Amino acid sequence: MPDGPVRITGPLLAVLNALLEAANYELHGWAIMKTTGRSGPTIYKILERLAESGWVTSRWDTHTEPGKPRRRYYQLTGHGIASARQLIAQRQTKAAPATRTRLAFGWCRA
Repeated sequence: MPDGPVRITGPLLAVLNALLEAANYELHGWAIMKTTGRSGPTIYKILERLAESGWVTSRWDTHTEPGKPRRRYYQLTGHGIASARQLIAQRQTKAAPATRTRLAFGWCRA
């Protein structure tokens, strides 16, 4: 999928909006779930497809607390930022403007 996601869905647009709003920060999956109001399986499938398309990069957190799972942080690539903005702009002209997302805690300076 080098050109981007094949299916454009509401959850995909919500994830892209959350990542765009994060600007120069990385978001972990839980923060994206809270920001978008979508379930974990939905979010992680979308992030996997975006990574395969080259729109998103990810990394595992190197600092973990005992008894807590490691976090994986996600961030749009340069190509992903441009493509996401273009996709969202196209969708907004076809439908009502998308609602603005509010970032949940869980971002990390890249």
